[in-house]
Amino acid sequence: MATPNTHGSLRIKLLRLILGALLLLGGTTLLASGALIYSTDRAVQAKREQELLSGLEEKARLLGFNQALALRSLVADNLFGDVKALIHQTVSENNDIAYGVFFDAENRVWAASGLARAPASKDAPGPAAPNYTAADLESLGISTVHQSRLVLRRRQNPLGGEDVVEVAAPVISEGAHAGSVIYGVSTRSVVERMVQARDLAANRLVTTLGLIVALILGSGAASYFLVKRVAVHITEPLLALRTAAGAIATGLRSSAPPTESPIVDRKKWERVQITSGDELELLGSAFNSMVEANEQAFEELRVKTEQALEASRMKSEFLANMSHEIRTPMNGILGVIRLMQNQSLDGKMRRYVETVDASANTLMSIINDVLDFSKLEAGKYVAQHVSYDLRLVIQEVAELMASQAHEKGLELVYRVERRVPTGIVGDPDRFRQVLTNLVGNAIKFTERGEVLIDASISQQDKATALIKLSVVDTGPGIAPDDQKKLFAAFSQVDGSLVRKHGGTGLGLAISKRLVEVMGGEVGLDSTPGQGSRFWFTIRVGVTAGGEQIRSAEWASGRRALVVENSRSWRDVVVEHLVAWGFDAESAASGRDAINRLELAVLEKRPFSAAVVGVQMDDLGLEEFLRTIQSVPALQTLPVVALYHMGSSVTLSGMDSSMVTQLPKPLRVSELYNTLQSALTGASTPPPSKPGAEPGKIASKLPVLVVDDNEINRYVAMEQVEQLGLRVETACNGQEALECVKRKRYVAVLMDCQMPVMDGYTATQEIRAWERSRNRHTVIIALTAHALVGERDRVLAAGMDDYLAKPVRPQSLQKTLWRHVVLSRDEPPSSRSPSAPELEAARAPVLDPEVPRSRKLIELVLKNVPAQLDGLEAVIRSAVAAEIKANAHKLKGSMLSIGAARVAELAEKMQLAAGQGELPQAGDITRLRDEFDSVSAALKEELAATAKAT
Repeated sequence: MATPNTHGSLRIKLLRLILGALLLLGGTTLLASGALIYSTDRAVQAKREQELLSGLEEKARLLGFNQALALRSLVADNLFGDVKALIHQTVSENNDIAYGVFFDAENRVWAASGLARAPASKDAPGPAAPNYTAADLESLGISTVHQSRLVLRRRQNPLGGEDVVEVAAPVISEGAHAGSVIYGVSTRSVVERMVQARDLAANRLVTTLGLIVALILGSGAASYFLVKRVAVHITEPLLALRTAAGAIATGLRSSAPPTESPIVDRKKWERVQITSGDELELLGSAFNSMVEANEQAFEELRVKTEQALEASRMKSEFLANMSHEIRTPMNGILGVIRLMQNQSLDGKMRRYVETVDASANTLMSIINDVLDFSKLEAGKYVAQHVSYDLRLVIQEVAELMASQAHEKGLELVYRVERRVPTGIVGDPDRFRQVLTNLVGNAIKFTERGEVLIDASISQQDKATALIKLSVVDTGPGIAPDDQKKLFAAFSQVDGSLVRKHGGTGLGLAISKRLVEVMGGEVGLDSTPGQGSRFWFTIRVGVTAGGEQIRSAEWASGRRALVVENSRSWRDVVVEHLVAWGFDAESAASGRDAINRLELAVLEKRPFSAAVVGVQMDDLGLEEFLRTIQSVPALQTLPVVALYHMGSSVTLSGMDSSMVTQLPKPLRVSELYNTLQSALTGASTPPPSKPGAEPGKIASKLPVLVVDDNEINRYVAMEQVEQLGLRVETACNGQEALECVKRKRYVAVLMDCQMPVMDGYTATQEIRAWERSRNRHTVIIALTAHALVGERDRVLAAGMDDYLAKPVRPQSLQKTLWRHVVLSRDEPPSSRSPSAPELEAARAPVLDPEVPRSRKLIELVLKNVPAQLDGLEAVIRSAVAAEIKANAHKLKGSMLSIGAARVAELAEKMQLAAGQGELPQAGDITRLRDEFDSVSAALKEELAATAKAT
């Protein structure tokens, strides 16, 4: 903790306060004075300018009058030259006169001076041809309209420069109008005098403001020294008080050893002596009284603290004993109930056993809540930091709670925003516990409608992310007053709910504590009668992981129709279809969907697939299918039917080959694979059941599937289950190690490349743990590598066998039967299979067990030659990183079609480039030769497919 500043802080504040006030007052005075002087000068200048302009106008009026008198006799005698000389002389002798013009009653210009030269009018009559015509004057803005009296006006100077005061006076000879004389008197002199006046006023303003600034600065300096002297008498007593308080605080922090009660020794408590004779002396006396009172209070606190520590110790011992004492008989009760359920019981006895089982599980749940809460209260819980798949956990929770929701007629929907990372680091168990609690509460208190799980991302950087989970229901809502106590321990909104739904009132309190430990917060938004939104956030680490929603070439440009009664499911499915590349539309009823399908056929923009919810309001699934299959253009339309888990629809008396049923909550990956299979023809028939003798297969043999990729894990799990074996899963080697330590498995299917702990390390750890226990678990490697060196590495790590990806059902069956089934009837062999035995059969050009659709073959024949050209180009450029990337891409393409030889050559090239070694000259040639064989085989297979269809 930093030591606070103890020198003059209050003094500095006083100085700043006084000086700030002075500066504020001075600045205000300066601004007010400047504004006043400025406004006064402006008024004086405006008045002066008006006076000068008035004098100029009077001068112009007099000039016009005199000139009209002088020209009267000259015009009467028709003295053109004299008129011209008079006008010219008047303009040239007076600098303020810009121009002068005389024109007679017939608008003939006799004289013009000071104007720009204009072309003479050849047809103008008069004693002499003038240089200007009336039209020329009009073009300059000089009016040739004769006035009956003297006219004065201000206008712009037609020659440029300052404005002019223009005077026009009539010339009257013998009572008749003989012409008009016009002069333009410039305002230049007025402008110059006003500029001088403004400069003088500005100088006067600057001088005045400078004097004010000097006075302010002088006052500030004097005030500074005065306040500095006076502040000492105020700050010294306060510094004494602060020193005494600091000494007490230091004693509190350091006087007691860590194992003793943190109560200060009363001898270290100090007093202060202040004799200022003012309020500060009274403050010192009050401080001393407070110290004495605190001494007494701390002594009482010491005694109570010792008593509380002893009580807490006894409580911890009691909870530890109770945990053991309660869980031991409960585990026995639950175990015996499960044994009884496996027996053949009559209806009444089975019902009794099921009732006891439900009651025992409820009691165990309550006990776990109480013990979890006590553990959190004691601060004993620390969050885990392991890698897991957030989407998978949400999916598991939704599938787990779906049956409860469907039993009440509720729709359970989950949505994961596209930006949410797949791989995160955090505590999956506690995350699952919180989410399960909120979803369970939403289902429990919602009578109709739906429950939505919505996952989004609030913040994210390269290393961490803030994930927000919302559980939205259409229940009765919660009043604002009840929301305040909802997250408190042992409380529920309504006591009658305890009797109706049960529970301890600890679920939300535990969830709140768990979320806080995981670096987040929990909250509620609810309106009575409109449902509730419970939400919580967690701070997690981010690992490398792709997005669940991905674009696909096969979906681009295709149209899909979603028919679903639930708007939330409708929106979720449409969102994924659009992200994959579909042009997706949705409909809420079956009849509306049928109309759209038929209209699309008429418009020659047919839909490529339809995703249909079984629970439609107006039509059943079978009636819907019969209606669309009665339209010839819709008979081959692929339909994916979404049903509630455990309630699929039996389609009888109709062709259902184009219909695939998927359960809700919907696994998006299953929908993706189903649509891809239906639209590209890449469907694979399910592997047949193994042909072992009856009794050879133990239906509940435990097999552990370990893979960090959800899709690969799911595929392996399905394949093993179809062989009649029970499956458990783990996401990485660390989880696999813990699983093997907890229970026995007759086989472990181990992926080699995984985060946290890879398959090689996990196998070595398992073998090291098993040596001291005389155990051996069969471990079979799953990897995409196809080199002999990789097989040697697998065997060197202690694994028993090897399966290359893609895993073929028949190969998996043979391998498992060799290690699992035969080992239960025959003595186990002490010899592990050797590398030559694993590579006994040379792979054919194309693996017949790998499914290849017509679309896939066409894509390979189209794209792989370009990949080979690109690989050859980067080999010529000798860039190892690009060679590695291109070879890896080619290997993946070849594995997808079962071309093992080409994949092996590409992998050799990839590994060599990874070690900085460039391929040899003949490597690309051998690669092309092998692909030529693959290409020929693919073309034969394509021709055979076309002939069959």
